[in-house]
Amino acid sequence: MKGDKKELWYLDSGCSRHMTRDKTKFAKLELKEEGFVTYRDNNKGRILGNGVIGNGSSFNIKNVLLVEGLKHNLISISQLCDKGFKVMFEPNSCLIYDAHGSIVLTGKRVNNIYLLDLHHASFSIHCLLTKKDDTWLWHRRLCHIHMQHFNRLNRK
Repeated sequence: MKGDKKELWYLDSGCSRHMTRDKTKFAKLELKEEGFVTYRDNNKGRILGNGVIGNGSSFNIKNVLLVEGLKHNLISISQLCDKGFKVMFEPNSCLIYDAHGSIVLTGKRVNNIYLLDLHHASFSIHCLLTKKDDTWLWHRRLCHIHMQHFNRLNRK
């Protein structure tokens, strides 16, 4: 998996919110103390803010907490599901679909944990699909234009 350990995000079914301790991960961050999160071992981490991670163009995750002293970046599976995403686990990978059934993120299983590399997730997964019809032919001819833009052009 690309990226060093600081870039990886752990898919966690036990955490109730997405969280990180790294301010540089945020595209937008509102700093304000919001209380504490309690870890599994009953230690606490101070919540320093809340914001959006992502690069603004392809995929953003909202309501991510900035937590003091957190050791890993965590993506809450329940929070993804609450926002309409579908998370599907396979033996060596996981797929995260949006409400339209399009794959928005893929993760890899490393030992017994599923990891996402959001830093390298800016490409369109749609380009990896194979289908024989004019839509995909024009998608390729137009330099792999994002399918939402292509569909908008097609409608007009």
